[in-house]
Amino acid sequence: MDLRRGLKSEFSLLAETLRKAKQDAAPDLAASIAFWAFFSIFPLLIGILSLISHFLESSSMQARIFETVTEMLPGSAQMVMDNLDAVVRFRGTMGLVAILGLFWTAAKVFGAISRSVNRAIGIEQQQRPLLSKLRYFGTAVAVSILIIVSLGVTVVLELVLEAPALSGLGLDPGAVSWFQGWPASFILVFLIFTLIYKLTPSTEVVWSQVFPGALLATLLFELGQAGFALYLDKVANLKAVYGSLSSIIVLLLWLYISAFILILGAEYCIVRSRARRGVSSDGQERRAS
Repeated sequence: MDLRRGLKSEFSLLAETLRKAKQDAAPDLAASIAFWAFFSIFPLLIGILSLISHFLESSSMQARIFETVTEMLPGSAQMVMDNLDAVVRFRGTMGLVAILGLFWTAAKVFGAISRSVNRAIGIEQQQRPLLSKLRYFGTAVAVSILIIVSLGVTVVLELVLEAPALSGLGLDPGAVSWFQGWPASFILVFLIFTLIYKLTPSTEVVWSQVFPGALLATLLFELGQAGFALYLDKVANLKAVYGSLSSIIVLLLWLYISAFILILGAEYCIVRSRARRGVSSDGQERRAS
Protein backbone atom coordinates (compact mmCIF):
# COMPACT_ATOMS: atom_id res chain seq x y z
CA MET A 1 0.00 0.00 0.00
CA ASP A 2 2.81 2.40 0.89
CA LEU A 3 4.57 1.60 -2.39
CA ARG A 4 1.38 2.21 -4.36
CA ARG A 5 0.78 5.48 -2.55
CA GLY A 6 4.38 6.52 -3.18
CA LEU A 7 4.16 5.74 -6.90
CA LYS A 8 0.85 7.58 -7.18
CA SER A 9 2.38 10.62 -5.47
CA GLU A 10 5.42 10.50 -7.78
CA PHE A 11 3.29 10.29 -10.92
CA SER A 12 1.25 13.21 -9.62
CA LEU A 13 4.44 15.25 -9.20
CA LEU A 14 5.58 14.34 -12.73
CA ALA A 15 2.20 15.36 -14.17
CA GLU A 16 2.38 18.65 -12.26
CA THR A 17 5.91 19.14 -13.60
CA LEU A 18 4.70 18.79 -17.18
CA ARG A 19 1.81 21.20 -16.54
CA LYS A 20 4.13 23.77 -15.00
CA ALA A 21 6.64 23.37 -17.85
CA LYS A 22 3.87 24.09 -20.36
CA GLN A 23 2.74 27.09 -18.32
CA ASP A 24 6.31 28.44 -18.24
CA ALA A 25 6.72 28.04 -22.04
CA ALA A 26 9.44 25.40 -21.62
CA PRO A 27 9.72 24.67 -25.39
CA ASP A 28 10.58 28.33 -26.07
CA LEU A 29 13.06 28.42 -23.18
CA ALA A 30 14.67 25.20 -24.47
CA ALA A 31 15.06 26.78 -27.92
CA SER A 32 16.87 29.75 -26.35
CA ILE A 33 19.24 27.46 -24.44
CA ALA A 34 19.90 25.34 -27.56
CA PHE A 35 20.73 28.47 -29.58
CA TRP A 36 23.32 29.70 -27.09
CA ALA A 37 24.62 26.17 -26.46
CA PHE A 38 25.34 25.83 -30.18
CA PHE A 39 27.60 28.89 -30.05
CA SER A 40 29.10 27.99 -26.67
CA ILE A 41 29.97 24.34 -27.13
CA PHE A 42 33.16 24.87 -29.15
CA PRO A 43 34.64 27.64 -26.95
CA LEU A 44 33.87 25.50 -23.88
CA LEU A 45 35.50 22.36 -25.29
CA ILE A 46 38.51 24.27 -26.63
CA GLY A 47 38.90 25.99 -23.27
CA ILE A 48 38.85 22.62 -21.48
CA LEU A 49 41.43 21.15 -23.87
CA SER A 50 43.67 24.20 -23.55
CA LEU A 51 43.40 24.16 -19.76
CA ILE A 52 44.28 20.48 -19.65
CA SER A 53 47.32 21.02 -21.87
CA HIS A 54 48.89 23.20 -19.17
CA PHE A 55 48.85 20.36 -16.64
CA LEU A 56 48.56 17.02 -18.44
CA GLU A 57 49.68 15.39 -21.66
CA SER A 58 47.16 16.80 -24.10
CA SER A 59 46.78 14.07 -26.73
CA SER A 60 45.56 11.35 -24.37
CA MET A 61 43.19 13.71 -22.54
CA GLN A 62 41.93 15.04 -25.86
CA ALA A 63 41.04 11.46 -26.77
CA ARG A 64 39.15 11.16 -23.48
CA ILE A 65 37.19 14.32 -24.21
CA PHE A 66 36.39 13.04 -27.70
CA GLU A 67 34.99 9.86 -26.13
CA THR A 68 32.83 11.93 -23.80
CA VAL A 69 31.60 14.06 -26.72
CA THR A 70 30.74 10.90 -28.67
CA GLU A 71 28.58 9.67 -25.79
CA MET A 72 26.83 12.97 -25.11
CA LEU A 73 26.17 14.08 -28.70
CA PRO A 74 24.57 11.17 -30.55
CA GLY A 75 24.44 11.63 -34.30
CA SER A 76 26.62 14.74 -34.45
CA ALA A 77 29.70 13.80 -32.43
CA GLN A 78 31.85 13.21 -35.51
CA MET A 79 31.13 16.67 -36.88
CA VAL A 80 31.96 18.27 -33.52
CA MET A 81 35.14 16.24 -33.11
CA ASP A 82 36.41 16.97 -36.63
CA ASN A 83 35.95 20.70 -36.17
CA LEU A 84 37.32 20.64 -32.63
CA ASP A 85 40.39 18.68 -33.71
CA ALA A 86 41.10 21.12 -36.54
CA VAL A 87 40.75 24.18 -34.30
CA VAL A 88 42.95 22.74 -31.56
CA ARG A 89 45.59 21.63 -34.08
CA PHE A 90 45.92 25.10 -35.57
CA ARG A 91 45.63 27.12 -32.38
CA GLY A 92 47.97 25.06 -30.25
CA THR A 93 48.49 25.78 -26.58
CA MET A 94 46.79 28.98 -25.44
CA GLY A 95 47.72 31.41 -22.72
CA LEU A 96 45.69 31.77 -19.56
CA VAL A 97 44.05 35.00 -20.74
CA ALA A 98 42.88 33.36 -23.96
CA ILE A 99 41.51 30.38 -22.01
CA LEU A 100 39.57 32.68 -19.69
CA GLY A 101 38.20 34.44 -22.76
CA LEU A 102 36.90 31.14 -24.10
CA PHE A 103 35.12 30.40 -20.82
CA TRP A 104 33.67 33.93 -20.85
CA THR A 105 32.23 33.24 -24.31
CA ALA A 106 30.95 29.83 -23.23
CA ALA A 107 29.21 31.44 -20.25
CA LYS A 108 26.50 32.72 -22.62
CA VAL A 109 24.68 29.40 -22.48
CA PHE A 110 24.65 29.45 -18.68
CA GLY A 111 22.99 32.86 -18.86
CA ALA A 112 20.18 31.32 -20.94
CA ILE A 113 19.98 28.41 -18.50
CA SER A 114 19.82 30.82 -15.55
CA ARG A 115 16.92 32.73 -17.10
CA SER A 116 15.06 29.47 -17.71
CA VAL A 117 15.68 28.13 -14.19
CA ASN A 118 14.61 31.46 -12.69
CA ARG A 119 11.43 31.26 -14.76
CA ALA A 120 10.75 27.81 -13.33
CA ILE A 121 11.34 29.06 -9.78
CA GLY A 122 9.20 32.12 -10.41
CA ILE A 123 11.73 34.84 -9.59
CA GLU A 124 13.11 37.78 -11.50
CA GLN A 125 16.81 38.37 -12.14
CA GLN A 126 17.83 40.70 -9.32
CA GLN A 127 21.59 40.79 -9.66
CA ARG A 128 23.44 43.50 -11.52
CA PRO A 129 24.45 42.56 -15.09
CA LEU A 130 28.17 42.34 -14.25
CA LEU A 131 27.55 40.14 -11.20
CA SER A 132 25.28 37.89 -13.26
CA LYS A 133 27.92 37.52 -15.97
CA LEU A 134 30.55 36.70 -13.35
CA ARG A 135 28.23 34.04 -11.92
CA TYR A 136 27.70 32.53 -15.38
CA PHE A 137 31.46 32.57 -15.94
CA GLY A 138 32.01 30.84 -12.59
CA THR A 139 29.48 28.18 -13.51
CA ALA A 140 31.23 27.55 -16.83
CA VAL A 141 34.57 27.15 -15.04
CA ALA A 142 33.04 24.90 -12.34
CA VAL A 143 31.43 22.61 -14.93
CA SER A 144 34.70 22.49 -16.89
CA ILE A 145 36.69 21.53 -13.80
CA LEU A 146 34.11 18.85 -13.03
CA ILE A 147 34.54 17.42 -16.53
CA ILE A 148 38.33 17.39 -16.16
CA VAL A 149 38.14 15.68 -12.77
CA SER A 150 35.66 13.12 -14.09
CA LEU A 151 38.04 12.27 -16.95
CA GLY A 152 40.76 11.57 -14.42
CA VAL A 153 38.40 9.42 -12.36
CA THR A 154 37.42 7.51 -15.50
CA VAL A 155 41.06 6.69 -16.16
CA VAL A 156 41.44 5.39 -12.61
CA LEU A 157 38.28 3.29 -12.93
CA GLU A 158 39.53 1.74 -16.14
CA LEU A 159 42.78 0.82 -14.42
CA VAL A 160 40.99 -0.63 -11.42
CA LEU A 161 38.30 -2.39 -13.44
CA GLU A 162 40.65 -3.94 -15.96
CA ALA A 163 39.05 -5.88 -18.79
CA PRO A 164 40.75 -9.22 -17.95
CA ALA A 165 39.48 -9.07 -14.37
CA LEU A 166 35.93 -8.34 -15.50
CA SER A 167 36.09 -10.94 -18.24
CA GLY A 168 37.04 -13.45 -15.56
CA LEU A 169 33.59 -12.91 -14.08
CA GLY A 170 32.05 -14.28 -17.27
CA LEU A 171 31.18 -10.92 -18.85
CA ASP A 172 31.40 -10.55 -22.63
CA PRO A 173 33.51 -7.70 -24.14
CA GLY A 174 30.45 -5.49 -24.70
CA ALA A 175 29.37 -5.84 -21.08
CA VAL A 176 32.93 -5.13 -19.92
CA SER A 177 33.04 -1.91 -21.94
CA TRP A 178 29.65 -0.85 -20.57
CA PHE A 179 30.65 -1.63 -16.98
CA GLN A 180 33.79 0.47 -17.35
CA GLY A 181 32.24 3.52 -18.99
CA TRP A 182 28.53 3.88 -18.24
CA PRO A 183 28.65 4.48 -14.45
CA ALA A 184 31.24 7.24 -14.84
CA SER A 185 29.18 8.85 -17.63
CA PHE A 186 25.99 8.67 -15.55
CA ILE A 187 27.66 10.22 -12.52
CA LEU A 188 29.21 12.99 -14.65
CA VAL A 189 25.86 13.96 -16.17
CA PHE A 190 24.20 13.86 -12.73
CA LEU A 191 26.86 16.13 -11.23
CA ILE A 192 26.63 18.58 -14.16
CA PHE A 193 22.85 18.90 -13.71
CA THR A 194 23.35 19.24 -9.95
CA LEU A 195 25.86 22.07 -10.38
CA ILE A 196 23.63 23.85 -12.88
CA TYR A 197 20.57 23.69 -10.62
CA LYS A 198 22.64 24.84 -7.66
CA LEU A 199 24.65 27.67 -9.24
CA THR A 200 22.48 29.22 -11.95
CA PRO A 201 19.39 30.41 -9.99
CA SER A 202 19.42 34.02 -8.83
CA THR A 203 18.51 32.91 -5.32
CA GLU A 204 19.91 30.61 -2.63
CA VAL A 205 19.17 26.94 -3.31
CA VAL A 206 20.06 24.10 -0.92
CA TRP A 207 21.58 20.87 -2.19
CA SER A 208 18.64 18.74 -1.05
CA GLN A 209 16.36 20.68 -3.39
CA VAL A 210 18.39 20.03 -6.53
CA PHE A 211 19.23 16.33 -6.15
CA PRO A 212 15.78 14.93 -7.16
CA GLY A 213 15.58 17.14 -10.26
CA ALA A 214 19.18 16.31 -11.22
CA LEU A 215 18.44 12.59 -10.90
CA LEU A 216 15.30 12.87 -13.03
CA ALA A 217 17.11 14.93 -15.67
CA THR A 218 19.99 12.41 -15.75
CA LEU A 219 17.63 9.48 -16.25
CA LEU A 220 15.76 11.33 -19.01
CA PHE A 221 19.07 12.36 -20.61
CA GLU A 222 20.33 8.76 -20.70
CA LEU A 223 17.02 7.50 -22.10
CA GLY A 224 16.97 10.39 -24.55
CA GLN A 225 20.44 9.51 -25.82
CA ALA A 226 19.42 5.94 -26.56
CA GLY A 227 16.09 6.97 -28.08
CA PHE A 228 17.60 9.74 -30.21
CA ALA A 229 20.33 7.43 -31.54
CA LEU A 230 17.69 4.83 -32.42
CA TYR A 231 15.56 7.50 -34.11
CA LEU A 232 18.47 8.66 -36.26
CA ASP A 233 19.39 5.09 -37.16
CA LYS A 234 15.96 3.63 -37.89
CA VAL A 235 13.59 6.49 -38.67
CA ALA A 236 15.11 9.83 -39.62
CA ASN A 237 16.60 10.61 -43.01
CA LEU A 238 17.65 14.19 -42.36
CA LYS A 239 20.38 14.13 -44.98
CA ALA A 240 17.77 13.76 -47.71
CA VAL A 241 16.08 16.93 -46.47
CA TYR A 242 18.96 19.12 -45.26
CA GLY A 243 21.88 17.74 -47.30
CA SER A 244 25.27 18.96 -46.04
CA LEU A 245 23.56 20.80 -43.16
CA SER A 246 22.19 17.58 -41.67
CA SER A 247 24.98 17.29 -39.06
CA ILE A 248 24.25 20.82 -37.83
CA ILE A 249 20.51 20.12 -37.72
CA VAL A 250 21.12 16.94 -35.72
CA LEU A 251 23.30 18.83 -33.25
CA LEU A 252 20.72 21.60 -32.82
CA LEU A 253 17.92 19.06 -32.40
CA TRP A 254 19.82 17.15 -29.71
CA LEU A 255 20.78 20.37 -27.93
CA TYR A 256 17.09 21.33 -27.92
CA ILE A 257 16.07 17.96 -26.47
CA SER A 258 18.80 18.19 -23.84
CA ALA A 259 17.74 21.74 -22.94
CA PHE A 260 14.11 20.65 -22.58
CA ILE A 261 15.21 17.83 -20.28
CA LEU A 262 17.24 20.33 -18.23
CA ILE A 263 14.18 22.57 -17.84
CA LEU A 264 12.00 19.61 -16.83
CA GLY A 265 14.51 18.77 -14.11
CA ALA A 266 14.38 22.36 -12.84
CA GLU A 267 10.58 22.35 -12.90
CA TYR A 268 10.56 19.06 -10.98
CA CYS A 269 12.86 20.56 -8.34
CA ILE A 270 10.44 23.39 -7.62
CA VAL A 271 7.28 21.24 -7.86
CA ARG A 272 8.71 18.69 -5.42
CA SER A 273 9.96 21.40 -3.08
CA ARG A 274 6.54 23.08 -3.03
CA ALA A 275 4.79 19.76 -2.44
CA ARG A 276 7.01 19.06 0.58
CA ARG A 277 6.19 22.52 1.98
CA GLY A 278 2.47 22.17 1.28
CA VAL A 279 2.40 24.89 -1.36
CA SER A 280 0.22 24.65 -4.47
CA SER A 281 1.53 24.96 -8.02
CA ASP A 282 0.62 28.67 -8.13
CA GLY A 283 2.79 29.34 -5.07
CA GLN A 284 -0.12 29.63 -2.60
CA GLU A 285 -0.04 27.72 0.67
CA ARG A 286 -2.53 24.86 0.73
CA ARG A 287 -5.20 24.98 3.40
CA ALA A 288 -6.40 21.88 5.13
CA SER A 289 -9.99 21.08 4.18
